[in-house]
Amino acid sequence: MRKTSEEFNSDLMIENIWELCAEEETVRELPYWETINRYLEKLEPESLQEVIWKLVYRLLRSKAFQGARIGEKHWQIILDGTQLHSSRKPLDPKCMYRIHHKGKPEEYRENYYYVLEAKLVLHPKIVVSIMTEFVENDGKEMDKQDCERKAGVRLMEKLKKQFPRLNICLCADSLYACEPFFRKCGEYRWQYLIRFKEGSIPTVGKEYRKLKDLEKNRKETKIKNGRYWYDYVNEIDYNGCKINLMEYGEELKRTIKRGMCKIEREEKKSFCFLTSLPVRKKNVCDLVEKGRMRWKIENEGFNTQKNQGYYLKHLFSKNYQGIKNHYYLIQIGHMIAQIMETWGRLWEGMHLSMEQKHQKILESFQAVRLKEYIGIKKNIQIRLQ
Repeated sequence: MRKTSEEFNSDLMIENIWELCAEEETVRELPYWETINRYLEKLEPESLQEVIWKLVYRLLRSKAFQGARIGEKHWQIILDGTQLHSSRKPLDPKCMYRIHHKGKPEEYRENYYYVLEAKLVLHPKIVVSIMTEFVENDGKEMDKQDCERKAGVRLMEKLKKQFPRLNICLCADSLYACEPFFRKCGEYRWQYLIRFKEGSIPTVGKEYRKLKDLEKNRKETKIKNGRYWYDYVNEIDYNGCKINLMEYGEELKRTIKRGMCKIEREEKKSFCFLTSLPVRKKNVCDLVEKGRMRWKIENEGFNTQKNQGYYLKHLFSKNYQGIKNHYYLIQIGHMIAQIMETWGRLWEGMHLSMEQKHQKILESFQAVRLKEYIGIKKNIQIRLQ
């Protein structure tokens, strides 16, 4: 934050920021990072959540991302949680905690912040925040803490309230393979596509193994270095809920180099998914690919924000409200960055890494007077008309 304050405090940058804010210039310098932090400690986090909703509405209404929908109808929203800052030192009373080495001399308490995020898939390279729910205690000592499942229910309620008509397909990990989640999706007329593990619902796994040999839906393809297959069973009953289960597996031979030697190794993978969407031979491949997209929020969402310049795990503020607002600002910044990074015409003919692209954007912001550029663009439009 200190470094950014120094980089942005130039006459041209200040002028450009006022232009972007569509406000008349009132001061000739930007507030210092400590002033910004004090402001964020007082700002209601819902204000920034509302900014994210407005940005998402704009993206959805642009109709530029219609091709990303599942079955040309359902928008894929991925649920996943991540840990933010953690410390053995006391944090906010609402923070989560876990006890390590309980009952032993080396026992200690780890305090941490945790957030559940719903991200909207607009493009293979664009996965943006649509709703955030912080997993937090009520600030009192208790036997049971808040958890991701409880936060998931709150998030789903907020999502339905904010986007009541949006056709949604929720994707999540096996933690959500439970009856309340299925019934909630049914109540909201949402679809779901979630990872399934044998231990999640044993009765469903047992039923699937019995029926798959009878229904014979298996589709196997041989390739040069192995084979892969798809299998599925529709309408497995689970306490009155009709569930469709599909499976993807592969067996591949890979050659690994170890020094001067080459070793052939056989790799086997298998994934199962539960869904409310009807599974057919024509769409099973696409549905499995959409199910595996859940890893994008972990690998390309949270991972990018933690390790590629967004500093998601950094403690920007000691105030919990300030921490929430910094989190929302990171989501807004990452959303805008993904749109700019993926915009083909902007980078046509340029072969740059992500870091180089960000540097180019910063340099242009420091060198180009936006007011003049916008004026030139308006004059060109008038002449064309």
